[in-house]
Amino acid sequence: MWCAGVKGDVAKAATAAALMWTIIGVAAAETPVGPGMEGEEAFLDVLPKVAVPADVQPISGAVNEPWRSCQSLWPQEYRQTQQGPEARAYRDIYGFVQAKEVIEVRNCSCATKAADWAQVERIASGLRQSTGTEILKWVQTQEISEEADKLIAVAEAMCAGPF
Repeated sequence: MWCAGVKGDVAKAATAAALMWTIIGVAAAETPVGPGMEGEEAFLDVLPKVAVPADVQPISGAVNEPWRSCQSLWPQEYRQTQQGPEARAYRDIYGFVQAKEVIEVRNCSCATKAADWAQVERIASGLRQSTGTEILKWVQTQEISEEADKLIAVAEAMCAGPF
């Protein structure tokens, strides 16, 4: 009984979050960049656009596999970037790419969550160019992390379980 109420609340919260994100995302995309904001907004130019459904519903018949249980499919590059100066930045970008894939493909399996590393490298490269930095730090990917968190909330609602 309690679980059913919690699941309903989670779905409502995820739907509300998705709607807020959609509204805010559209407004941010239409707002011109002010002086000195180029670095802060650079991630908008390098991130692929994600079509988030207006009414987020669980995927019928979906079998959710949490990422932590998918270690056998983790890309080698992902394993290699768990430490080092760009570790946090790469994890931020990878979280975004993973959630984007789950939402676009509408599949909650490990195979989908083990996203193609080439997408991560393309985003990282574009971000390096747009910010003029050689080594990405969490400061350059903080907004990407926030976008990833929003997409993960949508993916969790679609998959009816933890990412």
